[in-house]
Amino acid sequence: MNVLCIDTENQMLDFVLRCTEADHSVRWWMDAKDDRAGEGFNGFIKINEWRSSMGWARNGLIITSGNCKFMREFDRFRELGFKIFGPTYRSAQLEIERGVGMEAMQAAGIEVPHYETFDSLEAASKFARKSDTCYVFKPLGSHDDKSLTFVSCDPAEMVGWIDRQIKRGMKLNGQCMLQEKIDMCCEIGIAGWFGPQGFLPGKYEISFEHKKLCNDEKGPNTGEMVSVCKRVETDPLVSELLLPFENYLLKAGHTGDFCVGAMIDKKGKAWPLETTVRCGWPAFFVQMACVKGDPVKWMRDLLDGEDTLKMKTDVAIGVVMAQPKFPYNCSKPEDVEGNPIAGLDDEDDAFHPIGVMLGRGPKMVDGNVTDAIIPQTTGEYVVCVTGLGETVSDAKKTVYKSVDKIKFPDAIFRTDGGDKVIKALPKLHEFGYALEIEP
Repeated sequence: MNVLCIDTENQMLDFVLRCTEADHSVRWWMDAKDDRAGEGFNGFIKINEWRSSMGWARNGLIITSGNCKFMREFDRFRELGFKIFGPTYRSAQLEIERGVGMEAMQAAGIEVPHYETFDSLEAASKFARKSDTCYVFKPLGSHDDKSLTFVSCDPAEMVGWIDRQIKRGMKLNGQCMLQEKIDMCCEIGIAGWFGPQGFLPGKYEISFEHKKLCNDEKGPNTGEMVSVCKRVETDPLVSELLLPFENYLLKAGHTGDFCVGAMIDKKGKAWPLETTVRCGWPAFFVQMACVKGDPVKWMRDLLDGEDTLKMKTDVAIGVVMAQPKFPYNCSKPEDVEGNPIAGLDDEDDAFHPIGVMLGRGPKMVDGNVTDAIIPQTTGEYVVCVTGLGETVSDAKKTVYKSVDKIKFPDAIFRTDGGDKVIKALPKLHEFGYALEIEP
């Protein structure tokens, strides 16, 4: 099959390699033209422009990694019969424009936490100053900076944070919201694969994100440092938060992954927070580790209305390994390129290269330093390591056994992946959630 990967997130090297290993013809376009990821690897073609390859992929599959760029163009190609695995412009708005997502939830009959919207930071600060309630600040416009979400301990802290953003010159791209902070037991996600006939039944996924840079949810927000996932046949969250979106997604022509992030309060009620309509990172690496057989044929079949997806039912954990200046994405090429990566060339399906190239460098061979072709870094976001097990504890042992094999200078990763899930599961089970997942 001809597979065209349109990678606006610069994350698809692992998927490209898996497709080539399955004997597909692959062309890969990256948004970052100067990113050397994939250099030295064989079996695919890295292209500088994707539109001229659309005809080549027409009878195969086009897969997108993000939800912002080229969405209207993709919709026009869909109208011409091209098979595109990814969100449409309309479905993408659920994630990009938080306000649209909140309105869609309410229209679908899903209760959301109380929130107030504001046209300026100054108005939000004025409201918080007069409040006696804890709030969470979120932008409602098309912001993609995760650091712009802030959870306060009290109104004074919220006022201080907003006022500091004003002094720093932050400008809103649209509105912002202050959403009432929920006294929560656990944050959780429920997802499914979506095709022209709706969600694939019995193949839903529960996930738990570890968003902070450091252990115990300390430090700055990142996209996500650790993801814990498991395929489930059913869960109350499916009917409460996922299926209510089905009509909207069908009308929007959505295809691919769809996830609702939520929190469970201490009384057992699920409150939706946001939606993800694209491949989630690092969740997509974890999902690929759980797919049995061909990594891409089932995607094309899904677009044709067929369900051929076969998945492992183990708990799976993905751990991101990065290097400075992660998570700020402000490094110069000379700061991040060329660091040798030991262990990545082992024959281990647990390793998912991201910011990786092959180049000549030092390698230990029979106790001696030898120049050889070795994996090297190309960016801050280097590799995701996955591990599977019958329980969360088993998966944690597996994944960190593989993490320990990977060595590169100043490696950044969390060592507590899964711990908060193990702690939360007994209470979640009391409420009837995540019953197919064992600590």
